[in-house]
Amino acid sequence: MEQYIYIFTIILEIIVFVQVANAIIKLDKKIVQINSDVVLLKSEIELALKTFKKFIKKFNKVATIIVKVKKFHIKRLILIAIEIVNLFFLFRTFKTYKGLSKIKFLQKLFSYSLIKGFVLNLKNFI
Repeated sequence: MEQYIYIFTIILEIIVFVQVANAIIKLDKKIVQINSDVVLLKSEIELALKTFKKFIKKFNKVATIIVKVKKFHIKRLILIAIEIVNLFFLFRTFKTYKGLSKIKFLQKLFSYSLIKGFVLNLKNFI
């Protein structure tokens, strides 16, 4: 009787071993499938990251150009505003000149560097 129990346990062990082996083979196939999917996904992610990095580099170049241009135009606008204020004060002094001293004012006006600077800034701005 003991021999039958030993044979029965050996047969049960073989059946359990076959079932476990089948389960391991199925899981191994799933693992291989998941691994291949991950490898494909990795290559797609790397490609997407490369294109994203290129886009960021191009965007940064465009942004720096825009910022430089805006700073340059703001600087020009400030210089032109200062020149206009200076010319305003220069023409306000015209009221104080009378008679022949208007000629002195005109000499001062045409030799005045503010007008030259204003015209140069205006040319550069346009």
